[in-house]
Amino acid sequence: MEFSCDRILIRFRSNTPRHQCLKIHQQIKATLIDEIKELNIHIVSVDRMSINSCLHHYSTCNEVEFAERDGKVKTQLVPNDPLLSRQWGLLKVNATRAWNITRGSTKVPIAILDTGICMDHPDLQDKLILNANFSAAPTAEDFYGHGTHVAGIAAAVTKNGVGVAGLAINPTLMNVKVLDDSGTGFDSDVARGIVFAANNGARVINMSLGGPSFSSTLHDAAKYAAGKGVILVAAAGNDGSSDHSYPAAFAQCISVAALERDDTKAQFSNFGATWVDLAAPGVEMLSTAPIEPNVIGFRNYGYLSGTSQATPLVSGLAALLLSLNSNANTVRNTIESTTVPISGLGTLYQHGRINSYNALLKLPRS
Repeated sequence: MEFSCDRILIRFRSNTPRHQCLKIHQQIKATLIDEIKELNIHIVSVDRMSINSCLHHYSTCNEVEFAERDGKVKTQLVPNDPLLSRQWGLLKVNATRAWNITRGSTKVPIAILDTGICMDHPDLQDKLILNANFSAAPTAEDFYGHGTHVAGIAAAVTKNGVGVAGLAINPTLMNVKVLDDSGTGFDSDVARGIVFAANNGARVINMSLGGPSFSSTLHDAAKYAAGKGVILVAAAGNDGSSDHSYPAAFAQCISVAALERDDTKAQFSNFGATWVDLAAPGVEMLSTAPIEPNVIGFRNYGYLSGTSQATPLVSGLAALLLSLNSNANTVRNTIESTTVPISGLGTLYQHGRINSYNALLKLPRS
């Protein structure tokens, strides 16, 4: 696990006066650089040579509930050459039949927490209702390519005679950039993005990102959003192992593994029925790419593989279901209980592969 060499996250006990918090920072020679007020988290920078000593000092203070290093997170993708001529993933999850039941509501925003979204893409620009930047990059624009690809799978403009289709035809998109232009960020960036999205009306939060280390700050953010009725969906990771990836391993998140076209686990996908909830197509997925030069290298459209690509299919499905029933728990239970049994059920994943038509058919109407 990679961590920031000079950033610490501190949660003070709720009855600690602010002046006392600032005094403790001063005593430890830490600089307060930001706060996540909803979680009572302070983000500080310290001298990199003394970070372990600073952690120790914070942890021994009676006023401190926890102190932890700010972990790094990254995109969860496996780039591949374009080999397919169609969006097999949408067909696999029965999207065309699902659209006969509903195309979703514009009142159900999906927040894409990622490297940003190309704001001028013809298949995305009409869907964007909000742009925010919590990364180290200067703007919310996507110069990496990952976030734009993820956004297109979830909710590209459909039936417009251009490019690709998104599973969530009518739901809108929030561009919440938490990873910089190299595809990396910190737990605190993601936590701020989660809180922001929840506070600004997101009904679904897609996180095609992750890291191997548990973070109390990130967990608090997930609990905060879940408490507001938000469905959180996260990539299980691409290490081909049963090792946990966060935020996917949090109980508040639907953890998503990636499948090949024959419903077998993608070689790269993480697995484990104790923490991976379900699976979705994630190999050679066609979607949108930035119209300007970007790190991934595709322009306009391209094929990528990864649990990153499986995750937005689940987010798109969640948005369709929320359009008919606003209860997040009911929607999550419906998604999980209507999956298709596949090889590895009960060992690789707790549930099977999503089926959007089955889910909408069996969803209780609110």
